[in-house]
Amino acid sequence: MKGTRNSLSSLRIFLVAAETLNFSRAAEVLNLSQSAVSKHVGALEDRLGTALFKRLPTGLRLSYAGALYLERVSAGVRLIDEADALVSHPASRVALNIAVSPSFAQFFLLPRLGKFFAAHPEIRVNIRPRLLHGRERAERFDAEIQLHTGHVSGMSAAYLLGREMTLVAAPALLARCPVKSLDDLDRLPLLKRDQRGYGWDEWKADVAPLWRGPADTASEYEGFSILLPAVLNGLGVAVMPISMVLEHLQSGELVRPFGESVEGRYGYYLMQPRPNVGGPYCQAFCEWVIDEARVLDDRTRHYAAME
Repeated sequence: MKGTRNSLSSLRIFLVAAETLNFSRAAEVLNLSQSAVSKHVGALEDRLGTALFKRLPTGLRLSYAGALYLERVSAGVRLIDEADALVSHPASRVALNIAVSPSFAQFFLLPRLGKFFAAHPEIRVNIRPRLLHGRERAERFDAEIQLHTGHVSGMSAAYLLGREMTLVAAPALLARCPVKSLDDLDRLPLLKRDQRGYGWDEWKADVAPLWRGPADTASEYEGFSILLPAVLNGLGVAVMPISMVLEHLQSGELVRPFGESVEGRYGYYLMQPRPNVGGPYCQAFCEWVIDEARVLDDRTRHYAAME
């Protein structure tokens, strides 16, 4: 019936407004007036019979209905854009927005991404370094690769790799301060990672439950992208995922003083919003990531078993 369908332009305006949570900023992005953005959103709410935003003194917030609508509409508009690109511009490349833990992007994804582009030249991937927590709630991604335990509300999670962890150090550091027992660790700088996962407590519970562990004043590093170079440069010893340092271990740049492998609760997971409406291009990317991770995970397990 005439007038019951929501125009694609109104849906796009809603998506930008939901991302910015500000009609003025949305108007700037869309090159429209603020009143035009407000009218489009208001008309959309009238047709749906529910409010998509909460108008608060402090600004806009998505309502529950708005959050549900955003999830479905963003996926639907993405599929429409992909269909348009396939039909009208066969040579154009579809863009996927992927949120990735910075450390995973550095040690795993970026060195391998060229292989994906060679197999899928029609797909472009926007890599957004993001952690799962502490970011803008309005951000939406086709898929995410995050360090987690695998249970995330509203998302599916497929394990990739990273549960095996070990204590590592630079050979030069151990040459100055040999480590033959746990007591020897007390003479070395014990470096901590100031994020979730791969903590000393979990390692200690498996290897040395009676050892006191690092002091509260031990140096902290924000993430693996900083912690790993610190260890490589002999600034101290740290607990690291074996998969991340496998090449450094095999080359001799790092060593494991105790040769242990501890299976922790955390690992890297491929996550997708539910319901999964990412489309064939997102599916191709996810399948490729899973296959590549399986290869490294098998190598890691084999290395841990042989040592």
